This record gives sequence, C-alpha cells and structure tokens, in this order.
Amino acid sequence: MPDADRALRLPAEAGSATRARHHVRRALAGTVPGDVVTDAELCASELVTNAVLHARGAVDLLVAVTGGRVRLEVADSSPVEPQWVPRSLTATTGRGLRLITALSTARGTDVHRDGTGKTVWCELSTTGSAPGAPGEGGGDGVDSLMAAEWASVVADLAPEPAPAGEPPAQGPPVRLLRYPLRRGVRLREHREAVLRELQLLGLADAFPDAPTAELGGDVADLLDAEYGGHLNAAEARKMAALARGLECVDLEYPRRADHLRLVLHWRARLAELQRAARAGLLTAVEPRDVAELARWIVDEFERQLRGGDPSPWAGPLD
Repeated sequence: MPDADRALRLPAEAGSATRARHHVRRALAGTVPGDVVTDAELCASELVTNAVLHARGAVDLLVAVTGGRVRLEVADSSPVEPQWVPRSLTATTGRGLRLITALSTARGTDVHRDGTGKTVWCELSTTGSAPGAPGEGGGDGVDSLMAAEWASVVADLAPEPAPAGEPPAQGPPVRLLRYPLRRGVRLREHREAVLRELQLLGLADAFPDAPTAELGGDVADLLDAEYGGHLNAAEARKMAALARGLECVDLEYPRRADHLRLVLHWRARLAELQRAARAGLLTAVEPRDVAELARWIVDEFERQLRGGDPSPWAGPLD
C-alpha cells in the first residue's frame, strides 16, 4: 500500500474505531504475520476510541512498517496526555493503555510543539507478540509490565495546576477521612464507564428521547470535568497512596463559592441517571458497594458545606 494510503482521517463518531481496524487490516495485508495484524487492530482501535472520546474532534491514524516494527500513530487536537490510573482486575474501562503496553514493544505521547494537539503512538514487533503479551508467561505479563512502570508513573504524578484566575478557597477544606482506596478505584472505574457510554451514545445520537439526551449531556460534562483531564490533587494523592500499598487515605478538597449548590445538583443528576440505568436506558448500573461510597462522599460534602464536622468512612476497606 502506498504511503499516502496508510493515513486515514476519522471523524468523532462511534464507528471510527471499527473503521480504524479495517484500515489497519488493509494497510498491513501481506506484509506481516496474521497475529501481528490482529494485535495492531486491537491497539489501533483503543488509540482511536480514546482520542475520539477525549479529544472531541477528528483524529488522524497513520500505519507504517519499518525496521521490523509496525508503528501506529493517532493524532488529535487535544494537548492533554493520556493519564495512567490504578485499575482493578474487573475494570471495564481504562484497560486500553494496559492492553497496548502488553502488545507493543514501545509506546508514547508526543505533544505538538505549537500546542495544537498530540500524537499517541505504539510500536509492535513484526515477528510476533511483545514479551508479556496475553498468553505468554502464565498470563500475568500485563500486570508485570504495569508493576515495572509504577516507579516512574508515581514519580511523574503532577496534580493539575489551578486555572489562571481561580478564586481563593472559601473557608476550610472539605475533608474525606479514611477514604477506602480500593473501593475508590471501583468508583472511578464505574464513573469512567458511565462517561464512556454517555459519550458514545452522544456521538451516535442514540439517546431514546430529548430529556434523556439532555440528562446524558449534563452528566457527561460533570464527569468529564472530574475524570477527563489532568489528575487533580486529590486523585494524585489517591494514586500515590495506592502505590505505597495503603488501604485508606485522608483527602482534602478546596471549598469554593457556590459549592453547595453544585453538590446538590450533582446528587440530583446522578439520581436521575441511576433511574435511567435501572429502566434499561443505560448498561452501566451502579454496583451496591460503589453506590455506598458515592453516597458517603456527597453526604460528607453537603454536611461540611453546611457547617458540620467530617465523619470518617466507617465501612469496609475493600
């Protein structure tokens, strides 16, 4: 295939991941072994899906074969680099970067010098799966690779800086005491699964009616503000505590003007979303243990914003 045909522009649509897989298959046909083509399709699908969901615009996919390597590049208009966060073994989101790590021999992100976006890339060997890929080494290669990277990941943790002109905190911080870290990981995973589903439904214009579309868009914006960009200080503290093997941690959140109204709005919208999920309009139904932690967090914010004292988490540290 000519070099020009190895590049493909994809719109911000739910079907772009499938088109990316087909493009990779055509670009690599007859040039590398079939198992390498399959691995490359998986990696391209994950790279494109992440770019479409988080960059919110068209993306460019490039496939190249050189020096015994298949190189996949996905360029988008967002300069925000992919974030590594801890995952449980049952996570349904966030496993794309882990999968790419397992299947590739190298990966990285290059932020464009002019600040107009970034290119996320990975390279695969043309002779077969990378060391640690699924199916090799007793099936734990991915976790071994992730464990080996933890030292550099934690060292690179940098909370998102406060935006320019951010108003000063309004009083003492809201404190979440004895926050259960492992359950917190599952809460984040569930919220990211909800965000991913809402974004895909929005891209496909697949909400069943206008009120549900409005609810989905509102909740997606709220979740994206929390989980879609750089780590905030509390999230970075959670990751560092998990990396040290702790079961719980105390967290602080700056108190802002109009904070109570925002918390009450968040509670109401999430309750509406859960009713929609129970009615079968969404697949991401909140598990009971996650719901318990989510209620405690909102209760703590509301009580402290109304002048009450912090109350530590009293549930299991699981």
